[in-house]
Amino acid sequence: MALSADAIAGGAIAAVGLILLAIATPARWVAQPALAADAPPVGPAPSIVTGGVTLHSLDASFPDSNSTFPGGAGADAINNDCLICHSAGMVLDQASLSRAGWQGIVDQMRNDFKAPFAAADGPAIVDYLVTMKNEMSRSAGRQPDPKHGAVIVAQGTAAGAPPCAQCHAFNGVSDASGAFPRLAGQSAYYLAGQLRDFASGVRASAIMTPIAKALSREDIADVTAYFAGVSAPFLPLKAPNASLVQRGEELAKAGGPDRVHCDNCHGPGGSGEPPVIPYLAGQYAHYIAFTLQMWQEGFRKNSPDAMGAIAKQLDDQDILAVAAYYQQVNSPLKAAAK
Repeated sequence: MALSADAIAGGAIAAVGLILLAIATPARWVAQPALAADAPPVGPAPSIVTGGVTLHSLDASFPDSNSTFPGGAGADAINNDCLICHSAGMVLDQASLSRAGWQGIVDQMRNDFKAPFAAADGPAIVDYLVTMKNEMSRSAGRQPDPKHGAVIVAQGTAAGAPPCAQCHAFNGVSDASGAFPRLAGQSAYYLAGQLRDFASGVRASAIMTPIAKALSREDIADVTAYFAGVSAPFLPLKAPNASLVQRGEELAKAGGPDRVHCDNCHGPGGSGEPPVIPYLAGQYAHYIAFTLQMWQEGFRKNSPDAMGAIAKQLDDQDILAVAAYYQQVNSPLKAAAK
């Protein structure tokens, strides 16, 4: 479970698509969702910035805001290197950092997380990310409004998006069933990227796609800012089997036969690597297991070469073990031997 920068998410019932929402339980546990048809490739769309270029490595249909970015040498570096693992929506939703800040992240991705790009491509990637955010910040013209986001969470929108609180609770904790993911404190950039993927159809969900489409760019910015700023307690869930947790911890920290391990990208104990890599610590086991199987069986398409490939290396017991381990990391109850 490594090399994913936009790992862990599913469908939702009546929330704003704030990532990580399950629309059904996987086949081996209950029901199998229908596989959505792939959208046909589309030609380059008009750029949102001068000199923009289409991310040509994507075989999917994106709205203009997710398909075009500033041009230049860095665009090829993004196409050839970053999109091996990351979705277009994730690339678009990066933080606004200084050049030095981006240099540190790019170096960390290559040196610590073993991202498969040549050192010579590093400067072009940094240049691209800095240029992209400068262009977008000039066109954005507003700061996110978490107070407006709270209104959406509580009341929904006039355009038809239902209140997020119906499934995720007002504080983003959802409930103990694990059918809906915990959103509280998750990175706004990650949440917004998932919403973009839902809206574009890269993440197929009969429920979340229309909800995400009903949200404006400003709505997405506001509601994700709200959830990112929420500090909420972790529910005291039933303690899982200790042997299952132990196996999950081994996979998370040391990996399986090919030495692929979750902490490589998701940080020690699943703490996350904001802004782009979500936390797993304290996320619900049912949800983690569900999303891993969706990648495994090809129903989730926004990280096929990273999370999709990694999930296929895990068997059913491995998935349950990893899910059990991460759920209990921040739980008031810890694993207890049966």
